[in-house]
Amino acid sequence: MKLEKSNMSMIEVEASILNSDPYYNRIAKDKEILTMKEIKAEIHESLELGVERYLLKEEGEYVGILEILMRNPNDGYTWLGLLEIKKEHQGKGYGYKALNLFYDMMRVRQVERFRLGVISENKPGHRFWRRQGMKPVKFTMKDNKEIVIYEKKI
Repeated sequence: MKLEKSNMSMIEVEASILNSDPYYNRIAKDKEILTMKEIKAEIHESLELGVERYLLKEEGEYVGILEILMRNPNDGYTWLGLLEIKKEHQGKGYGYKALNLFYDMMRVRQVERFRLGVISENKPGHRFWRRQGMKPVKFTMKDNKEIVIYEKKI
C-alpha cells in the first residue's frame, strides 16, 4: 500500500470513497450521499487547519483516505482525523495496512501517542479501533453528536 498526497484535482476519487459507505455518512453527516460542494468544503476546512490528506493506493487502485493533523490546536495532540476505506474494500486488511504506514510515519516524526474521535453511534468504528489497541480517554460533543476520544501510544 502507498500513500499519495491528495489535492483538489483528486476530488472525484475522494467522492467515490466518501460516498461508498452510506451508513457512515448517515451517522457522521445525517445524509447518505455527500455533494461535491460539501466534500470540497470539508477538504478546504481540513487544509486550513493544517491537515495532511492522503489517498491510499493498493495495486493501482485508490482504496481509502487518511487524514493527519500533526498538532491539534485544541489539545496539542497529533490526531488521525480520518481513516476511511472504500466500502467494497472494507474487511480486506487495508485499514490495518494504512495504520502501519501511519505508525511508521509517526515514529519517524517522533510522535509517541495520537488521538482520534469516533461518533458514539458508530459501532463498527468502535470495534475496529478497539481491536487496534485504542483506549477511550474522554467524551465530547461536536455538531450535536457525542464523540468518544480514543488515544494510543505508538
